[in-house]
Amino acid sequence: SLFQSGFLSLYAGTSLQVQFLSWEGDKLLAYLTPLFVSAAVISGIVGLYYMHCIYRIKARPFWNHWQVLSSFFGTMFSLGAILIGLFCLPLAWLSGIELSDLVKELSAFVSFGLLLEGVGHFFHARDLQRKGQEGNASFQVLKSKFGKTYIARNISLTFCILAISLLPLLLEGTLLLGAFYLTSLIVLCTALVSRALFYVLVIPTTMPGAFFWKNKGFENHARETGLAKLPQVGVVEFDH
Repeated sequence: SLFQSGFLSLYAGTSLQVQFLSWEGDKLLAYLTPLFVSAAVISGIVGLYYMHCIYRIKARPFWNHWQVLSSFFGTMFSLGAILIGLFCLPLAWLSGIELSDLVKELSAFVSFGLLLEGVGHFFHARDLQRKGQEGNASFQVLKSKFGKTYIARNISLTFCILAISLLPLLLEGTLLLGAFYLTSLIVLCTALVSRALFYVLVIPTTMPGAFFWKNKGFENHARETGLAKLPQVGVVEFDH
Protein backbone atom coordinates (compact mmCIF):
# COMPACT_ATOMS: atom_id res chain seq x y z
CA SER A 1 0.00 0.00 0.00
CA LEU A 2 2.86 2.35 0.86
CA PHE A 3 4.68 1.52 -2.38
CA GLN A 4 1.47 1.94 -4.37
CA SER A 5 0.82 5.37 -2.86
CA GLY A 6 4.39 6.41 -3.59
CA PHE A 7 4.26 5.32 -7.24
CA LEU A 8 0.86 6.97 -7.73
CA SER A 9 2.25 10.21 -6.32
CA LEU A 10 5.20 10.02 -8.70
CA TYR A 11 2.84 9.32 -11.61
CA ALA A 12 0.62 12.30 -10.70
CA GLY A 13 3.61 14.58 -10.31
CA THR A 14 5.25 13.62 -13.59
CA SER A 15 1.91 13.81 -15.46
CA LEU A 16 1.31 17.35 -14.25
CA GLN A 17 4.85 18.31 -15.17
CA VAL A 18 4.51 16.97 -18.71
CA GLN A 19 1.05 18.48 -19.27
CA PHE A 20 1.36 21.96 -17.78
CA LEU A 21 5.03 22.80 -17.35
CA SER A 22 8.01 22.73 -19.64
CA TRP A 23 11.63 22.01 -18.93
CA GLU A 24 14.55 20.14 -20.48
CA GLY A 25 13.68 16.84 -18.80
CA ASP A 26 10.20 16.53 -20.32
CA LYS A 27 11.21 13.65 -22.58
CA LEU A 28 12.63 11.74 -19.65
CA LEU A 29 9.46 12.30 -17.63
CA ALA A 30 7.36 11.16 -20.59
CA TYR A 31 9.20 7.81 -20.45
CA LEU A 32 9.04 7.56 -16.66
CA THR A 33 5.30 8.28 -16.35
CA PRO A 34 4.07 4.90 -17.73
CA LEU A 35 6.70 3.12 -15.63
CA PHE A 36 5.41 4.75 -12.46
CA VAL A 37 1.77 3.87 -13.17
CA SER A 38 2.74 0.28 -14.07
CA ALA A 39 4.67 -0.03 -10.81
CA ALA A 40 1.65 1.34 -8.92
CA VAL A 41 -0.66 -1.26 -10.50
CA ILE A 42 1.71 -4.14 -9.79
CA SER A 43 2.35 -3.09 -6.19
CA GLY A 44 -1.40 -2.67 -5.66
CA ILE A 45 -2.11 -6.21 -6.88
CA VAL A 46 0.68 -7.66 -4.73
CA GLY A 47 -0.50 -5.66 -1.72
CA LEU A 48 -4.09 -6.86 -2.18
CA TYR A 49 -2.92 -10.47 -2.35
CA TYR A 50 -0.95 -10.23 0.88
CA MET A 51 -3.84 -8.37 2.53
CA HIS A 52 -6.07 -11.38 1.85
CA CYS A 53 -3.42 -13.65 3.43
CA ILE A 54 -4.16 -11.97 6.78
CA TYR A 55 -7.54 -13.70 6.85
CA ARG A 56 -6.42 -17.12 5.58
CA ILE A 57 -5.82 -18.72 8.97
CA LYS A 58 -6.97 -22.18 10.07
CA ALA A 59 -8.41 -20.84 13.32
CA ARG A 60 -11.08 -18.99 11.31
CA PRO A 61 -12.57 -21.60 8.93
CA PHE A 62 -15.15 -19.17 7.55
CA TRP A 63 -12.30 -16.97 6.28
CA ASN A 64 -9.86 -19.71 5.31
CA HIS A 65 -11.08 -20.02 1.71
CA TRP A 66 -10.01 -18.62 -1.65
CA GLN A 67 -13.33 -16.76 -1.74
CA VAL A 68 -11.60 -14.03 0.27
CA LEU A 69 -9.21 -13.49 -2.64
CA SER A 70 -11.99 -13.53 -5.25
CA SER A 71 -13.97 -11.06 -3.15
CA PHE A 72 -11.05 -8.66 -2.76
CA PHE A 73 -10.11 -8.72 -6.43
CA GLY A 74 -13.74 -8.68 -7.54
CA THR A 75 -14.29 -5.55 -5.50
CA MET A 76 -11.16 -4.04 -7.02
CA PHE A 77 -12.61 -4.44 -10.52
CA SER A 78 -16.23 -3.49 -9.74
CA LEU A 79 -15.79 -0.56 -7.36
CA GLY A 80 -12.67 0.60 -9.18
CA ALA A 81 -14.57 0.93 -12.46
CA ILE A 82 -17.46 2.63 -10.66
CA LEU A 83 -15.08 5.15 -9.13
CA ILE A 84 -13.67 5.96 -12.57
CA GLY A 85 -17.19 6.37 -13.92
CA LEU A 86 -18.08 8.69 -11.07
CA PHE A 87 -15.58 11.25 -12.34
CA CYS A 88 -15.22 10.53 -16.05
CA LEU A 89 -18.84 10.06 -17.17
CA PRO A 90 -20.11 13.52 -16.12
CA LEU A 91 -17.12 15.14 -17.83
CA ALA A 92 -17.79 13.17 -21.00
CA TRP A 93 -21.48 14.10 -20.89
CA LEU A 94 -20.73 17.80 -20.40
CA SER A 95 -18.23 17.68 -23.27
CA GLY A 96 -20.79 16.14 -25.59
CA ILE A 97 -18.88 12.88 -25.92
CA GLU A 98 -20.88 9.72 -26.64
CA LEU A 99 -21.30 7.84 -23.35
CA SER A 100 -22.17 4.38 -24.66
CA ASP A 101 -18.63 3.31 -25.50
CA LEU A 102 -17.23 4.46 -22.16
CA VAL A 103 -20.06 2.84 -20.19
CA LYS A 104 -19.53 -0.40 -22.12
CA GLU A 105 -15.87 -0.48 -21.11
CA LEU A 106 -16.61 0.34 -17.48
CA SER A 107 -19.53 -2.11 -17.37
CA ALA A 108 -17.27 -4.92 -18.57
CA PHE A 109 -14.98 -4.41 -15.58
CA VAL A 110 -17.88 -4.06 -13.14
CA SER A 111 -19.56 -7.20 -14.49
CA PHE A 112 -16.33 -9.18 -14.33
CA GLY A 113 -15.72 -8.11 -10.73
CA LEU A 114 -19.26 -8.96 -9.63
CA LEU A 115 -19.17 -12.29 -11.45
CA LEU A 116 -15.84 -13.15 -9.84
CA GLU A 117 -17.28 -12.37 -6.43
CA GLY A 118 -20.44 -14.36 -7.15
CA VAL A 119 -18.47 -17.45 -8.19
CA GLY A 120 -16.46 -17.18 -4.98
CA HIS A 121 -19.63 -17.02 -2.87
CA PHE A 122 -21.03 -20.13 -4.58
CA PHE A 123 -17.97 -22.31 -3.97
CA HIS A 124 -17.53 -20.86 -0.49
CA ALA A 125 -21.01 -22.00 0.54
CA ARG A 126 -20.50 -25.43 -1.02
CA ASP A 127 -17.13 -26.04 0.65
CA LEU A 128 -18.30 -24.86 4.08
CA GLN A 129 -21.08 -27.43 4.04
CA ARG A 130 -18.75 -30.20 2.90
CA LYS A 131 -16.06 -29.54 5.51
CA GLY A 132 -18.46 -29.18 8.43
CA GLN A 133 -17.33 -28.08 11.91
CA GLU A 134 -17.05 -24.34 12.64
CA GLY A 135 -17.18 -23.38 8.97
CA ASN A 136 -20.50 -25.15 8.47
CA ALA A 137 -21.73 -23.66 11.74
CA SER A 138 -21.06 -20.19 10.34
CA PHE A 139 -22.95 -21.10 7.18
CA GLN A 140 -25.94 -22.38 9.18
CA VAL A 141 -26.04 -19.08 11.08
CA LEU A 142 -25.89 -17.31 7.72
CA LYS A 143 -28.89 -19.27 6.39
CA SER A 144 -30.94 -18.95 9.57
CA LYS A 145 -30.25 -15.82 11.58
CA PHE A 146 -29.16 -13.80 8.53
CA GLY A 147 -31.15 -15.78 5.97
CA LYS A 148 -33.14 -12.85 4.57
CA THR A 149 -30.03 -10.69 4.33
CA TYR A 150 -28.19 -13.54 2.62
CA ILE A 151 -30.94 -14.04 0.04
CA ALA A 152 -31.26 -10.29 -0.55
CA ARG A 153 -27.49 -10.00 -1.11
CA ASN A 154 -27.52 -12.83 -3.64
CA ILE A 155 -30.51 -11.40 -5.51
CA SER A 156 -28.94 -7.95 -5.53
CA LEU A 157 -25.63 -9.33 -6.80
CA THR A 158 -27.36 -11.19 -9.63
CA PHE A 159 -29.44 -8.13 -10.53
CA CYS A 160 -26.35 -5.91 -10.65
CA ILE A 161 -24.50 -8.31 -12.96
CA LEU A 162 -27.43 -8.37 -15.40
CA ALA A 163 -28.26 -4.66 -15.14
CA ILE A 164 -24.75 -3.34 -15.59
CA SER A 165 -24.29 -5.61 -18.64
CA LEU A 166 -27.54 -4.58 -20.35
CA LEU A 167 -27.49 -0.83 -19.67
CA PRO A 168 -25.33 0.16 -22.69
CA LEU A 169 -27.54 -1.95 -24.97
CA LEU A 170 -30.87 -0.49 -23.82
CA LEU A 171 -30.21 3.14 -22.91
CA GLU A 172 -28.22 6.13 -24.09
CA GLY A 173 -27.44 9.71 -23.13
CA THR A 174 -28.74 11.09 -19.85
CA LEU A 175 -30.83 7.99 -19.12
CA LEU A 176 -27.75 5.81 -19.48
CA LEU A 177 -25.77 8.04 -17.12
CA GLY A 178 -28.52 8.03 -14.48
CA ALA A 179 -29.07 4.27 -14.73
CA PHE A 180 -25.34 3.62 -14.40
CA TYR A 181 -25.14 5.66 -11.21
CA LEU A 182 -28.26 4.04 -9.76
CA THR A 183 -26.90 0.56 -10.44
CA SER A 184 -23.54 1.62 -9.01
CA LEU A 185 -25.28 2.65 -5.78
CA ILE A 186 -26.87 -0.81 -5.54
CA VAL A 187 -23.47 -2.41 -6.18
CA LEU A 188 -21.98 -0.35 -3.34
CA CYS A 189 -24.78 -1.31 -0.92
CA THR A 190 -24.36 -4.98 -1.87
CA ALA A 191 -20.62 -4.76 -1.21
CA LEU A 192 -21.24 -3.22 2.22
CA VAL A 193 -23.68 -6.00 3.16
CA SER A 194 -21.20 -8.64 1.99
CA ARG A 195 -18.44 -7.13 4.12
CA ALA A 196 -20.73 -6.99 7.17
CA LEU A 197 -21.60 -10.69 6.79
CA PHE A 198 -17.92 -11.48 6.30
CA TYR A 199 -17.06 -10.14 9.75
CA VAL A 200 -20.04 -11.09 11.91
CA LEU A 201 -20.32 -14.73 10.81
CA VAL A 202 -16.84 -15.97 11.67
CA ILE A 203 -16.83 -18.67 14.39
CA PRO A 204 -13.30 -19.40 15.64
CA THR A 205 -11.86 -22.78 16.50
CA THR A 206 -9.94 -21.13 19.35
CA MET A 207 -10.66 -18.53 22.02
CA PRO A 208 -13.90 -18.51 24.04
CA GLY A 209 -14.94 -15.21 22.51
CA ALA A 210 -14.22 -14.31 18.88
CA PHE A 211 -13.09 -10.90 17.75
CA PHE A 212 -16.40 -10.30 16.02
CA TRP A 213 -18.79 -13.01 17.20
CA LYS A 214 -19.20 -15.45 20.08
CA ASN A 215 -18.63 -19.20 19.86
CA LYS A 216 -22.01 -20.39 21.18
CA GLY A 217 -20.97 -24.02 21.46
CA PHE A 218 -18.05 -23.19 23.73
CA GLU A 219 -20.19 -20.85 25.84
CA ASN A 220 -22.73 -23.61 26.54
CA HIS A 221 -19.96 -26.09 27.27
CA ALA A 222 -18.30 -23.66 29.70
CA ARG A 223 -21.54 -23.10 31.62
CA GLU A 224 -22.32 -26.84 31.81
CA THR A 225 -18.86 -27.83 33.05
CA GLY A 226 -18.28 -24.89 35.39
CA LEU A 227 -15.53 -23.28 33.33
CA ALA A 228 -17.63 -20.11 33.19
CA LYS A 229 -16.87 -19.55 36.90
CA LEU A 230 -13.29 -18.68 35.92
CA PRO A 231 -12.96 -15.00 34.88
CA GLN A 232 -10.18 -15.74 32.40
CA VAL A 233 -12.52 -17.93 30.34
CA GLY A 234 -14.54 -14.88 29.28
CA VAL A 235 -18.00 -16.49 29.49
CA VAL A 236 -20.72 -14.98 31.68
CA GLU A 237 -22.90 -17.42 33.65
CA PHE A 238 -26.67 -17.09 33.51
CA ASP A 239 -28.35 -15.70 36.63
CA HIS A 240 -30.80 -18.01 38.38
